[in-house]
Amino acid sequence: MIPFSRRHFIRLTGGALIASRALAIEPFKRGGAARLNLSLAAYSFRDFFKDSNRPRQAAAERQIDILDFIDYCADQGCAGAELTSYYFPKELTEEYLREVRRHAFLRGVEISGTSVGNNFALPKGEARDKEIASVKTWIGYAATLGAPHIRIFAGAPPKETAHDEAVKLCVEAIEECCAYAGSRGIFLGLENHGGIVAEPAVLLEIVRAVKSPWFGINLDTGNFHTADPYASLAECAPFAVNVQIKPVIKPAGAAEEQPTDYARIAQILREANYQGWVALEYESKPDPWTAVPPILAQLREVFNAPGSTKSEELFDGKTLTGWMATGFSGAGDVAVENGAIVLEPGNDLTGVNYRGETPKTNYEVELEAKRVEGSDFFCGLTVPVGDSHCTLVVGGWGGALVGISSIDGEDASENSTTQTMRFESGKWYRIRLRVTPGKLAAWIGDEQVVNVDISGSKVTLRHGEIELSAPFGIAAYRTRAALRGIKIRKL
Repeated sequence: MIPFSRRHFIRLTGGALIASRALAIEPFKRGGAARLNLSLAAYSFRDFFKDSNRPRQAAAERQIDILDFIDYCADQGCAGAELTSYYFPKELTEEYLREVRRHAFLRGVEISGTSVGNNFALPKGEARDKEIASVKTWIGYAATLGAPHIRIFAGAPPKETAHDEAVKLCVEAIEECCAYAGSRGIFLGLENHGGIVAEPAVLLEIVRAVKSPWFGINLDTGNFHTADPYASLAECAPFAVNVQIKPVIKPAGAAEEQPTDYARIAQILREANYQGWVALEYESKPDPWTAVPPILAQLREVFNAPGSTKSEELFDGKTLTGWMATGFSGAGDVAVENGAIVLEPGNDLTGVNYRGETPKTNYEVELEAKRVEGSDFFCGLTVPVGDSHCTLVVGGWGGALVGISSIDGEDASENSTTQTMRFESGKWYRIRLRVTPGKLAAWIGDEQVVNVDISGSKVTLRHGEIELSAPFGIAAYRTRAALRGIKIRKL
């Protein structure tokens, strides 16, 4: 195979060091697959809480308290309950908080978080100090509840406060609160909630400016009213520590609200590899007692919460049923031994092709592979990418290279996905490759090794015999390799 050039070496060493420094203010790096855990926000029943900071609209017999709401979440099969601070008793005690925590535990419901109302864009003084003190109080309450997250606001500044000054005030207040939140193990999530964070640019400016590992975005799907709210959500999703999903969305200029495309939201979150709570926050006019259950059913189906759709096993561990040896010239033998497909060394390639149908996008392939002997790639996983194909190379170019072939004519040793890893012979490695519109992502074990935006790029196979692996095949280069646990799941 072709050797590394000096340019490639610099990219893989010095360039990597520069990138690692920049990650201090970059999106969260999460190992493993996306997990979308379904919760329900108490705000959905805001007119029915007997303890509320707003005028009650429900008859006495329809009023509920926080414990009743937890029971409702359990009865609806929600894994989590988001307990909005507005609906706790005004005279709140540690004893009551412990009672809530115990009740949730006995009903098998996790308290996914809580939320407060605050304004951090106020000028320095007594009013702003009270806002900070209130958030700190609720950080303590959240710790007692066992709630891992609190939704906070940036707020709206007075007319006499300049925008840049409001942003600075907000950052300073958040950092002060995060220092305390981190000491209690609580995340703070800044919601995209109008005011100075009505659009992604300023929201991300604040998020990147706050120096705390206990801070991120509380991403509300209904609160961006930009020309393309879905694009705005996708821009912010990599920074999310909590998600609130609403049934409607309203782009700028639209005369009316539009139904939220739940599948598109799920895709955005999976592409960001989000792992955490997605809380339904229902704000529409129809009665939540009748409207919420079918929405939860829809979300449960789309998210398949907690986690993802079931994987389909493609290899039975006993025979090559559904597979065929790839017709490479000089290929080695292919056999099933000890529950694995074994590819004998070829001159150059040996591989197998899956004979069943394969999706073109919105899917993920998973398998385990190991290099038995040899010194080159032991897994060249070729899959469809829309109407084209690509190959994830694992252990190539002398045994260490990982990357995608090809992007804009550059193969796995040339493009932005290029990196090196150490692979031990005889060791199984779990490999996953995810294909979604506009993005390729891959993991080896729990480490993400590829996360590349391919929108606007040309994705193709490297010219040569590897093209015979299309549409779905796995190959090894002059190496004895073993494959098992081959699965595919639709996203």
